[in-house]
Amino acid sequence: MSALQSPLMNAAHGRWTGHADRTCLRTMAVALPRKAMSARRATRTEKATLASMAVTAEAVAAPAKIVHLITADRYHEFLAEHSDKLITMDFYAVWCGPCKMIAPELDRLAAESDPTKLVFAKLDCGATNESKKLAMSLGIKALPTFHLYKDSKLVDTMTGAKVKNLVDLITKHS
Repeated sequence: MSALQSPLMNAAHGRWTGHADRTCLRTMAVALPRKAMSARRATRTEKATLASMAVTAEAVAAPAKIVHLITADRYHEFLAEHSDKLITMDFYAVWCGPCKMIAPELDRLAAESDPTKLVFAKLDCGATNESKKLAMSLGIKALPTFHLYKDSKLVDTMTGAKVKNLVDLITKHS
């Protein structure tokens, strides 16, 4: 093929045909072996694990500003344990897109809040049969759903992943 010819030009007739010569279109597939890919993933995972294990003395001394992960069998116990505080309970599922979107915002809210007055907790509604039954008994029909508890009693609910609405609801009951 000369420098002036294109793959879309018919070499035999010297005119544009709109069809490329088959010799010009060669598909190439490049794939990494599975072992190489898994080794690369393991290295990243090990680095992340080592980074998360680094704990400073300040982090140990400071009160925990985290979102508690609750199971169905610990649900009532957790409410009783933190009855003197406002509890914001997030009912979520690992497959729920809006739940994934609001999770970092919950972490941020938990870090900014006073843990002596406000506690954040999450319950995975799809983890076990017990958690599914608990969610059904609490009337959870959509995810994410937030329940606010004060003195182990439900004071308000909200459905959806709207951070501003959640902050307004928490402020209303604080």
